Amino acid sequence: MINGIGQLGKVLPKYHIHAKRSALKPLKSDCFVKTAKTKAKEGVLQKAKEKIIQEIKDNDIEYGFIIGKNGEILAQCKGNKKSCSFDSRKIAPGSKLLHGHPKALPLSSADIAMLISTPAGSQEAIMRDGKFSRMIKEIPNDGIGEYQKLYCDLEKELNIMALDKLKIDYKPNLDDAAQVGKDYLANVVMLPYAQEMSNDNVLEFLANFGINTKDEPEKIIQKLKEMMFFQLLSNPDKYDKIHNCIIENNDAIQKFLDTKEGAILRHEFAKKISRKYNLKYKTNLF
Repeated sequence: MINGIGQLGKVLPKYHIHAKRSALKPLKSDCFVKTAKTKAKEGVLQKAKEKIIQEIKDNDIEYGFIIGKNGEILAQCKGNKKSCSFDSRKIAPGSKLLHGHPKALPLSSADIAMLISTPAGSQEAIMRDGKFSRMIKEIPNDGIGEYQKLYCDLEKELNIMALDKLKIDYKPNLDDAAQVGKDYLANVVMLPYAQEMSNDNVLEFLANFGINTKDEPEKIIQKLKEMMFFQLLSNPDKYDKIHNCIIENNDAIQKFLDTKEGAILRHEFAKKISRKYNLKYKTNLF
């Protein structure tokens, strides 16, 4: 941002018209120093990328770097075919995170979560042919923290997109709501014959407990879950149909995400998340 005239918008005093003039001295230019520093940073970045590509070609593994704003290498990590783990404590504000992807796929949920949750300035995955998938923070920030929760949320969102592509139904229906109702009547109300009741009878019974059975199935289930709070403490995801559907179809989902069509879906997912979190997403994979 350019300030106003003078400092903080204050107008500089006018020089007296008859003031003694002195010869102007040329300003010392630091262009050479800046250019040298820029070249040094680019050199470090280039050597890191070369090392990452070499590790993919030689060992078929991920290798990563954390590079500081001034071009210093803050950390390196050697991973396996599918991941490498950065120490988030070594990520300084504005750091560049780089790592390899032996299989040419866009940034993963874990990669994106690491960028959003930490003070890093960018996250980049580099392929064996030098192509890349990169996200940059539009506005530098310290990150939102809670990496694990964010990763789980992003992974769930990606898996839901995959379920849609695979045409696997994951939305709760009235039968699902009735089954949760049977469990409520059997385990909380202690109705011995609850599991043998028809769905219609269950819904009629639930109406006596203040549940609007004309509501959406998901809302009915949510209400029942609240009424069974203590019973679900040890298994909070028991009636989460999306969660359970992802677990049941995990092999099919992962197999799909590793295909060419799955790579395109990952690409669409990255674009979606970049818009949501004010990130700039770039890639030359497609």
